[in-house]
Amino acid sequence: MNKKLILTLGVATLVSAPLSTQALHAKEDTKERTSLLQSANKDVEQKTVTSNADAKKALQSIGNNGGGTSSRSKTSSVAGYKNYEVTESKKDEQGFTHYTLKPKVNGVEADNEIKLHTNKSNKVEMINGSVDKKNVTVSNQQKVSKQQAIKSAFKGIGKKQSEVKNINGHKVVDEAKLQIDSDKNKLVYNVKINYIKPNLKSWEVKVDAETGEVLSKANNLKEENVQGSGTGVKGDTKEPLNVFNNNGTYELKDTTKPTVIETFDAQNTNGIQSKITNDSPNFTKENHRAGVDAHYNVDKTYKYYKDTFNRESYDNNAAPMESIVHYQYNLNNAYWNGQYMIFGDGDGQRFTSLAASDDVIAHELTHAVTDKTAKLVYQNQPGALNESFSDVFGYFVDDEDWLMGEDSYTPGQEGDALRSMSNPRQFNQPDHMDMYQYTSQDNGGVHINSGIPNKAAYNTINEIGKEKSEKIYYRALTQYLTGNSQFTDAKQALIQSAEDLYGPTEAQAVEQAWNQVGVN
Repeated sequence: MNKKLILTLGVATLVSAPLSTQALHAKEDTKERTSLLQSANKDVEQKTVTSNADAKKALQSIGNNGGGTSSRSKTSSVAGYKNYEVTESKKDEQGFTHYTLKPKVNGVEADNEIKLHTNKSNKVEMINGSVDKKNVTVSNQQKVSKQQAIKSAFKGIGKKQSEVKNINGHKVVDEAKLQIDSDKNKLVYNVKINYIKPNLKSWEVKVDAETGEVLSKANNLKEENVQGSGTGVKGDTKEPLNVFNNNGTYELKDTTKPTVIETFDAQNTNGIQSKITNDSPNFTKENHRAGVDAHYNVDKTYKYYKDTFNRESYDNNAAPMESIVHYQYNLNNAYWNGQYMIFGDGDGQRFTSLAASDDVIAHELTHAVTDKTAKLVYQNQPGALNESFSDVFGYFVDDEDWLMGEDSYTPGQEGDALRSMSNPRQFNQPDHMDMYQYTSQDNGGVHINSGIPNKAAYNTINEIGKEKSEKIYYRALTQYLTGNSQFTDAKQALIQSAEDLYGPTEAQAVEQAWNQVGVN
């Protein structure tokens, strides 16, 4: 079935094994990055920042404050940051101001960023992000047009633009942005391609802006193989269910709030969706049930984010929340593709209907929140964090147990699940950096290594409770994390968020939670 599941089985052989070369390498990288971030923070701590110019000046002071320690010399090696500019500054409800700085060359932004955070007194509390990239340079020129880059991107994924289609109202080419790849020091077009036909894909393709060569491509579908306790599929009643009366024809469409929630039916094909309609507001037919569950559970997740964080839809700007059910036939998967959600019905053996799960839908919609906030790259450690934060918020929405997918995975087999936050090893995930896996599969092990931050989240929640933990995790995700954040960055972001909101006791609890999984 899904390679994500098969890959996790390899972790079981590492549980009792000696520390692997991969794990040693991961731990060394984590320690090096931690040291670098600590040195950078020492250089900027308590500096006064009241403007964008001050923020830029503070960043450029890194490595220039004297000192002779080894950590200072490491910081000095990355001093500079001359081409960084403030691209955004915003004040949050705590009175903190968060500055985002990105390097630019001839007006073109790079794909990395650094964030600088000040407290109510305008003193720097924390800096995080790509402090290892002091100044980004460009080794090529822009000679390829946007349209040529799009053509190259489609060639790179083996498709013609004319043969793919997306859901009504959504573009196939979501973006074709000229930017700088800070790892390769090249001008590239970052082309994002989404389509539902002939099969569901969400590609991100980087095209060399000088030669038109495809430098990299990744299918960024955020996918999860789980189902929950949806009463529509089980035959129970979900109410209230907000539907839309269109001249006597009722649709699974909720227009009662600023965010429109709408659910569609792919009718067991991979084609374009149709509305789910009925001649009464009571959707009780057999073929309605998956749609009812998806519609109800999306609303439940919407209400969670709205009531807990005052967030209006996943983008905090009332973007429509759209779902498609009955996609293909017996599909054992659920996806967030960057624009909307898709749920398969399951084959009845490995999975039951995936639309019925409230924690799965919360998981998928948290991918959407992440796309609009931290923008965690869906590869390696940032991708594992992307998966983990979705699991964590899946738990916050449905906190009956620590399992993910227990209500749909292998129906009828009691106690089975895809993952456990309290005991990742139970389902073949690592729970400590000693078992970290490097792999070319699963986008660098995003569904495997997420067990490590998941266990840290469990440790945190177990120590300080759900109510405080959910506020801390939301603040870290929306204010502190950046696209390339590693595990150590997540640890520091969560510690700082705990300090911001509650104080040293909670911050120490978060720190200890991550120390226990070897992120130190």
